[in-house]
Amino acid sequence: MSNHLTQPRIAAALAAATQPDGETPWHLLLTRPPTTHADVRMAIHRAEHPEVSLDFFGASTPTLQAEGSRARIVQELARRDGYLQALAAAEHIMSTTPVLPVDIDVRLAEWDNGPHLVINFHKRPDQVRTFAAHFGTEVSERPHGEGSIRVETFGTTESGVRFEAYTLVDAPAAAE
Repeated sequence: MSNHLTQPRIAAALAAATQPDGETPWHLLLTRPPTTHADVRMAIHRAEHPEVSLDFFGASTPTLQAEGSRARIVQELARRDGYLQALAAAEHIMSTTPVLPVDIDVRLAEWDNGPHLVINFHKRPDQVRTFAAHFGTEVSERPHGEGSIRVETFGTTESGVRFEAYTLVDAPAAAE
């Protein structure tokens, strides 16, 4: 989850959001908004499965739904922060790398604990090696499908964003 999820920031997001009808008002909830990935997922799961959660947690369905909708807002704040963090890391990479990639993808799944950059150097293993040397990472090669080799390196930026840089090249022909 985001390093920027503070209770005042969450409160501001809740104040700007419209709460679904039929839920316990957020300001009447006795629990604080979740700030960890596990707690957000748990609140959403309880809201989606109130029949299981009612006996175990002792909360009413409107309360479970309110906690779930509040957790979804926190999750969206964290995901937005993750994208912004990834874009800042991509900007740093692009401004410092000695070789330019063909493209950079930002990946951030709802259930993931942070963003991931995927950097492609189309059919240029020399550029992957130059990139890896610049960022202090190791290069590896592995088979990829029929007749290709994936040349890749993995690392983490100073800001904690994971990245992988890769290219696919034709595998050498088998000696007969």
